Amino acid sequence: MFKRLILSALTAAALLVPAQAAANQNAKHPKVKMAKKNSPFLITSGLPHYTMVLKKVWNDPALALTPEQKTKLIEVRKATIAGVMALKPKIMKLQRAIVSSALKGGEPASLYPDVERLASLKAEATKIHLRCIADTRKILTPAQLAYLNGFIRSKRK
Repeated sequence: MFKRLILSALTAAALLVPAQAAANQNAKHPKVKMAKKNSPFLITSGLPHYTMVLKKVWNDPALALTPEQKTKLIEVRKATIAGVMALKPKIMKLQRAIVSSALKGGEPASLYPDVERLASLKAEATKIHLRCIADTRKILTPAQLAYLNGFIRSKRK
């Protein structure tokens, strides 16, 4: 029960209370704003999307990925994308249904089961993301990870 309450609260917060700082920061970047709006994750900022960033620096000599690392990273990316993309349509459909029902005056109590299901799906997607981060960190050397994190930080500015 307590776990469901927490999941419900997290989902409600994600749906109803946008982070003002993120909104201000993303106002200049409509693609980022839209991506966060349609995110299948519980945590929509702060966690790196390593495999997406790695695509941009894949052949960078400063990163110096080995063929073996590239093979492993491709497998991590495939597994991550497959897992998240299997969940995303369900998440978006359920999210739209909750919003639509709420705006039409649906009783909050009648929406709670859907909110809990949405929270569960988003939690599952977030777990896949966390697994991707951990797996990527295991594949990269400390120097490569430092380079990648530096690249990410430079793009956030």
